[in-house]
Amino acid sequence: MKKIFTIALVLLLISSLQAQNEDSVKAKNVPDTTIIEIKNKTIIIIDRGGTLKDEIRKGINDAKNKEADKRKRKSFDSHWQGLELGLNSYITPERSFTLGEENQYLELEDSRSIEFNLNLAAVTIPIVKKHVAIISGLGLSWNNYRFDNSNMIINNDSSVLVYDSVIDPTYKKNRLGTTFLMAPLALEFHFPGKDKDFWFLVGGYAGVKLGSNLKLISDENNKEKIREDFHLNTFRYGLRAMVGVNNFSIYATYSLQPLFKKDEGPEVYPLSVGLALSFN
Repeated sequence: MKKIFTIALVLLLISSLQAQNEDSVKAKNVPDTTIIEIKNKTIIIIDRGGTLKDEIRKGINDAKNKEADKRKRKSFDSHWQGLELGLNSYITPERSFTLGEENQYLELEDSRSIEFNLNLAAVTIPIVKKHVAIISGLGLSWNNYRFDNSNMIINNDSSVLVYDSVIDPTYKKNRLGTTFLMAPLALEFHFPGKDKDFWFLVGGYAGVKLGSNLKLISDENNKEKIREDFHLNTFRYGLRAMVGVNNFSIYATYSLQPLFKKDEGPEVYPLSVGLALSFN
């Protein structure tokens, strides 16, 4: 009889808790006594054996956990916010990585052309509950283009992009760097699992250039940084995709806007691929 009474009382308390999500629920411990306050109601239970008190407390905790899990399942957490580390490159309008003899001075050392992105703010508009949402936000993107020929230095003094072949001094590092403020507009799809959540994101992005510079390091380790426009486009827009499990993913971007302004530099289109760690 005691067991039946215990079970019935636990079920009653759980039902009361779930029916009143906004109610305040408190459980106070006094030796051999459990005092439970639900909104303006107080329930005092005296149990000298201790078993009944443990079962009631377990029932209350289970109800709280169930409600928390329910709220979590209803939310949609975007994977936009986070850190990204990747490699930069660019291609010609013919979708070739080979730039041609006239543009050899822009050939890249791909393994050292690094991209680093810091995505800070996110806006999420759910479309299909926890499965599909529109994603936007803001982020910063630092792009480094490490030139393969360190002694062919781009020059900003002309109306078009040109280069100087430098013999003395000789350089071991010749890198063009850009900083962009970026904003995505994409769809993110979630496929929750028991232990792992699979997801992917597809859409576009737009950005505005905040700065650019050319960094040179000579063989004698003398450093020089030149802050100029270098005929780079001020705005950038393109395509973005991400695919991941939980907070780890692979990302790729492709710019539909050339790196340099029209008729002021070679027509090449930036792209990048890398790894991402989300903050959610």
